[in-house]
Amino acid sequence: MGVVGEMAQLVKMPLDDGGELLIEAADGQGSIPVGGGGKVVQASETVQKAMGNIRSAAEAVLGELRAMEQPPAKVNVQFGIKVTGEANLAVAKSAGEANFNVTIEWNGVKPSK
Repeated sequence: MGVVGEMAQLVKMPLDDGGELLIEAADGQGSIPVGGGGKVVQASETVQKAMGNIRSAAEAVLGELRAMEQPPAKVNVQFGIKVTGEANLAVAKSAGEANFNVTIEWNGVKPSK
């Protein structure tokens, strides 16, 4: 979470059950000072709908890897999620400049001829 006095944006995301989740968004353009009358941005979609979009992306990556001629025994896909200044969830850029980190393992697979 941000330090007092930093520029931050707070996003209020609704939940399907009627509740709300308050999230600190990544710093960037359009940031709003927290404290002293700071404002909160209202997200247009629920947490569940936003996560559904992220889940669809992960399923697409996994589906392509599983459809390989020699499907891997193990697939590990890692990615971070951030809240953008536009009050959306997005796949976060990691320190290594990659949005997805994919590890694929084959056990006892013989090379194709």
